[in-house]
Amino acid sequence: MRTLRPACVCLALVCAAVATVASAAGEGQYRSKILLTPNDGDWARGAELSVEELEQQLGSIEDAYARSSAGRHLARHYVERKEYGKAIDYYRQALQAEGLSDVANREMLRELAQVYLLKKDYPAASQTLQEVLAIDLVPELSDFLLLARAQHHLGRYADVVATLDRIQAAGLEMDAAGMQQALALYYHAGAYAQCEVLLRRLLELQPDDPQHWHLLASVYLQQNKRKQALDQLTLARDKQVPFSERDVLLLASLHSANDNPYGAAQVLEAALASGEVAASAAAYRRLFEFWLAAREQDRARKALQQAARLSGDIELYLYLAQLQMEEQDFDNMHQTMLAACARQLPDKYVGRANLLLGVSQLKLGDEAGARRSFINATLIGGVNAQAGQWLRFMNVAPPTDDEVSGIVGLCYGENDERLEAASVAAPDTAETTTDTAPADAAFEVKTVAPMKLYYMETGQPPEALMASLRGTAISLYVSLAKAGGNADGPLQLIVTETGGGQAGVKVQVGAPFAGAVAGSGKYRVRTTIPFPCVSRMFEGEGDALGAAVAQLAEDARAAGHELSGEMRFVIPQGDSAGVPRLELQIGIR
Repeated sequence: MRTLRPACVCLALVCAAVATVASAAGEGQYRSKILLTPNDGDWARGAELSVEELEQQLGSIEDAYARSSAGRHLARHYVERKEYGKAIDYYRQALQAEGLSDVANREMLRELAQVYLLKKDYPAASQTLQEVLAIDLVPELSDFLLLARAQHHLGRYADVVATLDRIQAAGLEMDAAGMQQALALYYHAGAYAQCEVLLRRLLELQPDDPQHWHLLASVYLQQNKRKQALDQLTLARDKQVPFSERDVLLLASLHSANDNPYGAAQVLEAALASGEVAASAAAYRRLFEFWLAAREQDRARKALQQAARLSGDIELYLYLAQLQMEEQDFDNMHQTMLAACARQLPDKYVGRANLLLGVSQLKLGDEAGARRSFINATLIGGVNAQAGQWLRFMNVAPPTDDEVSGIVGLCYGENDERLEAASVAAPDTAETTTDTAPADAAFEVKTVAPMKLYYMETGQPPEALMASLRGTAISLYVSLAKAGGNADGPLQLIVTETGGGQAGVKVQVGAPFAGAVAGSGKYRVRTTIPFPCVSRMFEGEGDALGAAVAQLAEDARAAGHELSGEMRFVIPQGDSAGVPRLELQIGIR
C-alpha cells in the first residue's frame, strides 16, 4: 500500500515545482512536475501532461494543505483555458479541503466569484461574495462592488443599494474609479440621493470632466429638483463646460420650467445664432413657444416664421397667420395664407385655412374673395359657425346652390377645386356693403349651442374691459395652451350678473376650447348651457357699447321678447384690439 510523505508534498507545492509521493511498500519516490505558467511549444505539452497526472493523483492526496494547494492550481489552470466548469469544481474541492488560511480562502472565493460572473451565473456569484464578506477579515472595496454587480444582474436593486451603503459603514475609501462603478450601480438602482453625493465628490476630484456636470443635473431632475438642475447647468455654462445640443436644449427647457420663458428663449436664440443648436424647424418652434410664453409677440412671430419656412408645416403657417391677424398685420397675414395654400391641404386644415384667408381678404378690401372663402369654411365642421358670423357681418348675398355644392378656392383639399385669386368674383345678386354694421339693423334670434369654456372672472364692466382686452386675451390663450387645450371659437365676454348697478357686474372673459383641460389659478373651466338670444353686430368705440346694448334690449322687448338677464359679447378672431367689432347677444326666455 502506498502512502504520501506530507512534508515532501508541501515542499514541492510551495516551491510550485514538484509534488512528492512516497510509497510505503518501498517502491521508491514518484515525482510529478507542475508548471504554474505554461509556455508554448514542448514545455507546454509537458505541462499539460503534468496537470493530467496531478488530476489523477489529487484524489489520493490526504494532506489538507497539499490538497487545497493542488486544487487551487488546477482551478487557475482551467480558468486560463476558459474551461470554467472544471475551474469551479477544483475551486470548490480546494475550499472543502480547508487546508489554507482564511486570507488564502478569501482570495480563492474572490476568484471563484469572478468565474461565476464570467459564466453569468449571478446567483452563485452573489452567494460566493456573501461568503467572502462573512470571513472575519477587513473587506476590500472590490468585494462590495462585485456583490452589487451580481445583485444588479439579478434585478435585486434594493440589495444593490444596501450593499453599496455598507462601503461607507466599513470605513473604506473609494478612489475615482471606484466611485464611477458605485455611481453606475446606484443610478441604475434609482438611488439618486447617493448618486448626488458621489457626483459632488467626483466634481471635486475631476472638475474638468463635463460628464460629471451634466450627470449631476440629470440626477437632480430624477429627484424633481428642477431649480438645482438649472443652477447646476447655469454654473457649468459660466465655467465654459462643453455642452452638446441636447444639453443646451435641456438648459433652455429648465429656464422655462422654472417660470423664466424669457431666459429660455435667450439661451436657445443665442445657441441658434452660434450654430451650437442646428437651425431646424423643431428648434425654431420651441423658440417660438418660449417667446410666446414670455409675451414677446414680435420675436415669437419671427421664430414661427422660421419654423414654418423650414418645415412647410401647414399647422405652423395657420398659427402664424393667427398671430398676424391678432397684430392686424393683414398684408403679411395674406401672404402667409397664400404660402400655406400653395399646395393641396390635408382635409382637416381646409376649413380653418379658408376662414383665415377670408379674414385677410376682407381686411384688404377683397370682399368677393372673402365671401367665397367664408362660404368654403361653412361647408366644413369646426369653424363653420365662425365663418357664418363673418358672412352675416358682411351682409352679403346668401350662397347659391352651386357655391354650397363644394369647396372652390385658394385653400382646397383632396376632393376640392383650386381657384386662382383672379377668378374669384361675387355673384350678380351680391350687395356692396361697408365694414360698419348699423346699430339699428334688424336683430337675429337664435340659440347658441353649449360649449366648453376656459375663462376668468372680473368685476369690470364690458366697456372698461375693451381698453385692456388684447392683453387679457393673450394671457388667456397662453394659459389655455399651457394647460393642453386648443381654442375652438371666438373670444367671449359673458355678463353673468347685472344686479346692484356697476358693483354687481360679473363678467367672464373666456374662450371655447377643445381638449382635456383643467382650471388653474384664476382660470376655470365650465360647460355652458344652450343660450337663446337676440343678436346684432356692433362696431364702434367702447363708450358707444353701452348705448348699443341698450338699443338691442329695447328692440328685443319691442318685438315681444322677455330678457333673461344674461348678455354675451362675441369678439371674432383678429378683432381683440383696435376699434371693437363684435357680436352683441342678449339672452331671452
